[in-house]
Amino acid sequence: MSLSGNILATIAYHDALDRPLTAFEVWKYLIVEDRESAKPEPASLGDVTAALDDRDMRGRIGGRDGFFTLPGREDLVGRRIRAEKIAVAKLRRVRNLAKILRIVPFVRMIGVTGSLAMKKGANDSDWDFFVVLRTGRIWTGRTLLTGLLHILGKRRHGGHTKDRACLNYFVTEDHLVIPTEDLYSANEYSMLIPLFGREAFTRFELRNRWIAGMKPNFLPTEALPSWHVAETRKTLSVRCVLERLTDSDAFEAWLGKWQKEKIMRNPKTSIEGGHIEATDGALVFLPNPHGPVVYEKFRKSLGDIRLKG
Repeated sequence: MSLSGNILATIAYHDALDRPLTAFEVWKYLIVEDRESAKPEPASLGDVTAALDDRDMRGRIGGRDGFFTLPGREDLVGRRIRAEKIAVAKLRRVRNLAKILRIVPFVRMIGVTGSLAMKKGANDSDWDFFVVLRTGRIWTGRTLLTGLLHILGKRRHGGHTKDRACLNYFVTEDHLVIPTEDLYSANEYSMLIPLFGREAFTRFELRNRWIAGMKPNFLPTEALPSWHVAETRKTLSVRCVLERLTDSDAFEAWLGKWQKEKIMRNPKTSIEGGHIEATDGALVFLPNPHGPVVYEKFRKSLGDIRLKG
């Protein structure tokens, strides 16, 4: 597919997420809609900007104030600006929380995903966390992290969602590859914001280079975002001491057995179309994944654009 076609696909996909894009973001998050024809090649920012300014392209997209949308969706621009202000305030609070979470035993990285990573904040929204744990300690690490967040009043549960951590994705250091290699996952995890754990984050990006097959401008992060909190000698020392106190194969095995049984009893585990995984390498609890809904909306929008073109 041509660059203009990929640009239209990128704008259409983010429209399905109610997210208008700047020219820089169109370039950064550029997707290849037809991945069967040839190996996707990166596009330069200059080429993308020139294509967006093309007269034919201008007749097929909308936008204002430096943002690009599908025609008739210009109202998303104001909504995005408001949502981004909320998201920035939430990320400041998440960063402060990360300073405490650095000491949790066996946690090697925590990243923010979902709407908050896309700067789509809502006043009552939660924080989606992606957690990397030491191999062999997924159940102990999950229990300790969940317990601390609960004590701090920052664990999402029941009707308590606003500014609380949603813990629905845990992996160990040897299970960093995202198994659902689809467009939704490519977009989700290419936008992940690491709160701490630079080494694990670097390995995560390298292990998921499949994303570049759908998003050719995806490159390993060199400059970490301002939301990242460095691990200090003091925090590493505290975590090391706590790990020695809680490092037990027997305790890990007991926690694993108990938690797996609890997950299997949860009615949401058997929801058709859900992504539920409970192993010693990955713990994923997504009973109602958004990917299929977003993809269907994207395909419809892209089809409408082609018909008008």
